[in-house]
Amino acid sequence: MDITTGVPLNNILLQAGSLYSGKPHRTHNHDRQHATMTGILWGLLGAFLIGASDCIARVTSQRVSTSLLILIITGLSALSITVWLAVTGSLPPWHTQAWLASAASGVLNVAALYLLFLALARGPVAMASPAASSFAVILVLLNIATGEQWTVIQLIATLVVFAGVAMLPRHASDENGDYNTAWLQKTAFLGFCAGVTIAFRMYLAQDATAILGATYAVYLNRLFAGFACLLLVIFQMVRQDKLQWPADRSTAALILAQSVLEMAALGAFLTGSTQGGRVTATIGFSAMAAATVIIARVFLHEKIGWWRASWISVIGIGVVAAILGTPSD
Repeated sequence: MDITTGVPLNNILLQAGSLYSGKPHRTHNHDRQHATMTGILWGLLGAFLIGASDCIARVTSQRVSTSLLILIITGLSALSITVWLAVTGSLPPWHTQAWLASAASGVLNVAALYLLFLALARGPVAMASPAASSFAVILVLLNIATGEQWTVIQLIATLVVFAGVAMLPRHASDENGDYNTAWLQKTAFLGFCAGVTIAFRMYLAQDATAILGATYAVYLNRLFAGFACLLLVIFQMVRQDKLQWPADRSTAALILAQSVLEMAALGAFLTGSTQGGRVTATIGFSAMAAATVIIARVFLHEKIGWWRASWISVIGIGVVAAILGTPSD
């Protein structure tokens, strides 16, 4: 033990040897690999949770008005976390930057869900979800725009993903007679717009998480999202717009399940962002397109076809390549 620093002498010698040799200590490499795997696994968990939520949204968005659906989902999750925080006696600490980021993220959350639910209600899920998954590449571009290092691989991968989204609607009507090309193009466009909004929302949510932690960041996101959507519903009621409320218990049960799954997905993604890093969590979460397509095929019996399957694979490759191309330093 070095009595001047209180650090075990063997640790000092190991660190000195690492500096002399130019090679990091094995324990450091192991910790980095563990953190990377942790972030990816949390991201993958979030991907499958949001995939299940999107498949439920395919049903609920056809039965309930979009604004009401978002209000119920965000309201239920905000209420449940409020009760839990009250029981535990903890409240999110005030931090101007984090609260402003959470407020903006909450408003964008409403816009993203609105666009995504419109796309899912139109269908098919196998078209809307892959288009929305382009958010991962846009998130990389946001990091570049705010001063992060960038690589040529990221720019090439971005073009690959955009090309994949554009090619998804082509020939898809031949594989599924329920949809024509124009219909699928609009679904893909709505999904892509949702992806752009999701990217900004996630970027701000990650900023808040870095300051407050995942639990408080999720709570503030849902709280501000619920408040923004409440104002939207009030505005629609003042205009006397016709709103479709949940009509039966089965729909209410599906909405409850959707709320739980979406909140859990966001929590998993933000937990991975803090424990494994933003990049690794996004690597895992970018699998949401594949997860959604698989779940939709199993439970909704949606046809995929070789054309969409091929371009979904291209989108997935582009997303992963863009994130893996992120500089390590």
